[in-house]
Amino acid sequence: LGISAYDIIRNAKDKEYYPYVYIASGSYFLTGFVTVLLGWCRLNLVKNALANIPKSSMPIKNRDLPNSVFNLITGELTRVSMIAWTGEPKPEDVNLPGWGRPGSDFDDIHFKSSMINTFSLIEQTALKKNSSLKRQPSMSVQRYIDLLIEHRVIDRGLGHAYVEGYERARFSEDEVPQEQYTEFMKLVLQLLRRLGYNGD
Repeated sequence: LGISAYDIIRNAKDKEYYPYVYIASGSYFLTGFVTVLLGWCRLNLVKNALANIPKSSMPIKNRDLPNSVFNLITGELTRVSMIAWTGEPKPEDVNLPGWGRPGSDFDDIHFKSSMINTFSLIEQTALKKNSSLKRQPSMSVQRYIDLLIEHRVIDRGLGHAYVEGYERARFSEDEVPQEQYTEFMKLVLQLLRRLGYNGD
């Protein structure tokens, strides 16, 4: 195209057909300009079309795919959805470590906190039984239980078992399982009975 244009313009110029020179030059310039303009417009059109596609959109609709492929994809999506739904935990199955299972006798009980709080009940019960069993502010749980043992209010084995369970709950980073909590509370109940606790 460039050689043909050059030949036409040169021949017209040699023969001094200047109007033809202008016409030929203008025609080829206009053709080139229109070609570049159309290419640029097409490029922008494609870029805008791509930019307008939602990022989460996938061409998996019936109109986008052959029927066999569309049916395969929708079937797999349905199967995956069913698996996800059946594997999703139900509210009654959710059980956080260290907490009572919802709907059970231990509902909304944090085992560690409950075990730690038993000491104040033991202290209050012992004080009601004997005012001389008042705990000093600097006295540890271990020392106070030893005091109760010294006053023969509780026996040594029961007291030491309580301290062991209490300190495990108080200082361990691990949550307390329900079985351990149940056994500890049985121990607390025995201890309170020795102290004369009547539930008031």
